[in-house]
Amino acid sequence: MNVVRLARRVLALALLGTAAAGAADMVPLTAAQKKNLGIVAAAATVQAASPAQTYPARVTLPPTSVRVVAAAGEALITRLLVQPGDRVKAGAPLVTVSMAGLAEAQNALTQARLKAQLAADSAARDEKLFEEGLIAESRLRASRAEAQSARASVQAAQTALAMLGTGKAAGGSMTLTAPIAGVVIESAAEPGQRVDAGTALVKLADLSKLALEIPLSTTQARQVAVGQSVTVAGTSASGRITALLPQLSASQSVLARASLADPQALLRPGQSVQAAIAGTPAAASLTVPAAALMWKSNTPYVFVETPQGFAPTRVQLVRQNASQAEVAGLAEGSRVAVKGVAALKAQWLGE
Repeated sequence: MNVVRLARRVLALALLGTAAAGAADMVPLTAAQKKNLGIVAAAATVQAASPAQTYPARVTLPPTSVRVVAAAGEALITRLLVQPGDRVKAGAPLVTVSMAGLAEAQNALTQARLKAQLAADSAARDEKLFEEGLIAESRLRASRAEAQSARASVQAAQTALAMLGTGKAAGGSMTLTAPIAGVVIESAAEPGQRVDAGTALVKLADLSKLALEIPLSTTQARQVAVGQSVTVAGTSASGRITALLPQLSASQSVLARASLADPQALLRPGQSVQAAIAGTPAAASLTVPAAALMWKSNTPYVFVETPQGFAPTRVQLVRQNASQAEVAGLAEGSRVAVKGVAALKAQWLGE
């Protein structure tokens, strides 16, 4: 029997009369017993910022960065002016389509505008005649109503034309334009192809606004909160956690989403990266070596050194990595056992 085992047996006999049923509030130790059991204590420290945790992540495109250009009605594609990978400015031409009813809609708008102008001129003339006492008020009211109806007809014609697509119309053809500046990431159109209303023809993305999807275990997710900053290894890209999905994925992970700015344009949607999430310390939290933690019924404890021995103290685990743990519930300046914790636990629980 070695010295450590002998010391443990002696200590157990010494504590037998003082241990409560199941657990004691204090594990009394002399300096010699502490040395024989190999127990070492270290001070819990205040840390300005929690250590960053690194996780595998995937670069994605947030919905707000993507725009789809589609035909608003049945159409024949006559020209395709871009292809995937092209960078375009807002308003740049993308694809030309020929649409039935486009010429009629343009003509209806032109006619509505002419009628509205005539009605407005007539109403203005009647206003002047009424002021001179040459016409009855009823005629003036009729002129005003006709002008208002004509303006409504113009708005209806504009809406009907807009429903056929946003772009530059000429005769029976319309050139659809880019709603934002960005990169063409998908083109499903080919010249000569007939498409139905609502068919997506070109997809654009603003690659200056990216996002991250970070799968976390349920334990890791408890250490992450909305607002924490995120960086991507090997780049200057950075952002913040924007959401933690409430449901688990098929792989039983919690998906964290983060916004991402990539000033160097080094990242691409779908790329696998390493994301570092920098924590922020909780109020009144301290950092202790991870080896100081001891668990009882899924509750974390540490052994705080006192003049009489070591007091098992319940703490709240804020976050943890392989070497350190950030905990709340300790007084600043506390010294906790970092070696020999298993021996202390055995004596505390009477094992």
